[in-house]
Amino acid sequence: MRKKVKESHMRPAKLVGVLTASLILLLATPGVAQEAPTGVSLASPYLGVTATAGDDVSFPIVLDAPSGEEIDLVVTDLPEGWEARIRGGGFVVDRVLVAEGVTHDLELEVVVPLTAGDGSYEVVVEAVGTGSTDSLAFTVEVGAIATGGVSLDAEFPILSGPSDVTFSFTVGLQNDTAEEVQFGLQATGLEGWQVSARPSGEARASTVTVGAGDSERLTVSVDPPDTTPAGTYPILVQAAGGGQVAETELTVEITGNFALALVTPDERLNVDVTAGRPTEMTLTVFNEGTAPLTEVRLTGIPPSGWEILFAPEVIDVIEPGAAVDVVATITPSGEAINGDYLVTVRASVAETNDTVDIRATVETSPIWGLVGIGVIVVALGVLVAVFRRFGRR
Repeated sequence: MRKKVKESHMRPAKLVGVLTASLILLLATPGVAQEAPTGVSLASPYLGVTATAGDDVSFPIVLDAPSGEEIDLVVTDLPEGWEARIRGGGFVVDRVLVAEGVTHDLELEVVVPLTAGDGSYEVVVEAVGTGSTDSLAFTVEVGAIATGGVSLDAEFPILSGPSDVTFSFTVGLQNDTAEEVQFGLQATGLEGWQVSARPSGEARASTVTVGAGDSERLTVSVDPPDTTPAGTYPILVQAAGGGQVAETELTVEITGNFALALVTPDERLNVDVTAGRPTEMTLTVFNEGTAPLTEVRLTGIPPSGWEILFAPEVIDVIEPGAAVDVVATITPSGEAINGDYLVTVRASVAETNDTVDIRATVETSPIWGLVGIGVIVVALGVLVAVFRRFGRR
């Protein structure tokens, strides 16, 4: 009797112990917590994009379902006039056989018609399995200008310098759309300017392909005519492709170039002078550059003992394309003998200068001619007197 009572009390204890041990073993067994999918599910990292009429947009889709199940894929709630298809493995698909351990990456392609008006449109993808169904809604925002799509940004949008140099801008083209886009590049300046936009490192390319979410560096070259006056000039850069358009404005500040020419009005570079007497000669300083010339100074290098003066000696300002006459007064040495002499004249500013060499031909002064004639006359008179005196004897 005691033995039966004892056995009746021990059996429940053993059962509890066995269940506890089994539960612990079950929880500790690797892989038991990783349950297999119990139904169909659709997921995507992007549920909405912005586009313009005529664009093609795409959405990545991840399909999850129990292994071995066949899943039908259907696009529903498609706006009128729109086109959509589901791709997988490079093919248009409408049914998928779920394989164990395989990730089923799909893509929804949507064609926005050119007739689509501005607004928000919804496209729904539905996955239908044996015992469950899931759906995923995607939104396409259609606007006259695609937002969040394409932008141009210059590293330094303003460059300055003289007109005889070529300006080079670095511009970033950013594609924030969900698609790879090939862009045509265009840069526009004033008539007569040589302006181009190209991918950095490419000398002749006029197009560039930018992946979704990527960017490319562009080089914009601007070569203005050398005669361009000082001032501020705009350059318009445009990238267009895939229904997207991006623009940016660059600025070239021309500081002008400096060039002057020192000439004579009649283009003669010789002058007749007389020893000891001043002779005036007109020179012209011409501004051949595109920037004003300020504080133009005239200097001369005459032969030893000579003197050269200028009126004016300093010209305050000469505007581009203008000219100013200067009178140079050359005074040879009083002891200069007949012959040709070289007189160098220079016009200079801080940025540039020009020089001319003038050939000065010295002629004997008429006074000395008269003196010579007088000497001759006196000598003849003396000879006549001598002949008369001695002739009588």
